[in-house]
Amino acid sequence: MSLVGLVQAHLASGGVVMVPIVALSLVMWWLIFLKARELFGFLRPRCTSRGGCGYGGAGWKKAIARDYLRSRSGCEELDVELCRVLVSRHAARAEKGIPTILVLAAVAPLLGLLGTVSGMIGTFDVIAEFGTGNARGLASGISQALITTQSGLMVAVPGMVAGGLLYRMSVRLRRRMELFLGAVERGCAREVTA
Repeated sequence: MSLVGLVQAHLASGGVVMVPIVALSLVMWWLIFLKARELFGFLRPRCTSRGGCGYGGAGWKKAIARDYLRSRSGCEELDVELCRVLVSRHAARAEKGIPTILVLAAVAPLLGLLGTVSGMIGTFDVIAEFGTGNARGLASGISQALITTQSGLMVAVPGMVAGGLLYRMSVRLRRRMELFLGAVERGCAREVTA
């Protein structure tokens, strides 16, 4: 039997609950891919032809500077506050979507549990109708219960790990943005006192 055939048989033996587990998994991994690509774009090292290297110099700093130059007022106090708002907005953008990934990862084992319950209900229906003499009917319900539980956990565990890593990356990026904001504020304060 081919790999595709094995996967189809596995999904079919899990019952109807496998459809939302697979759909949830596809959506969750698509969001993980998009968020990872976005965060790696912000955080990856960039080196210039002059030999200087830094993290995300052409990414979030450039975006904040571009937005700042479009919106500045010329008043130092307002411009510092504008910079705070822009840093906050870009940091929120970096964190956006991560809670959704974590929620999807948390829902996967619940769907697996739903499949467990429906598989056990099917098992009890077989027992009620045929007694304990129908081993094939009993095995089918128990198999459905175990496969959906396993599938829910197989989606949840890597999803939680990936969501946690993405969250840590977004926190690291937020800290860098706050350090950048502090440097900008110190630079503005020097200009005002000079």
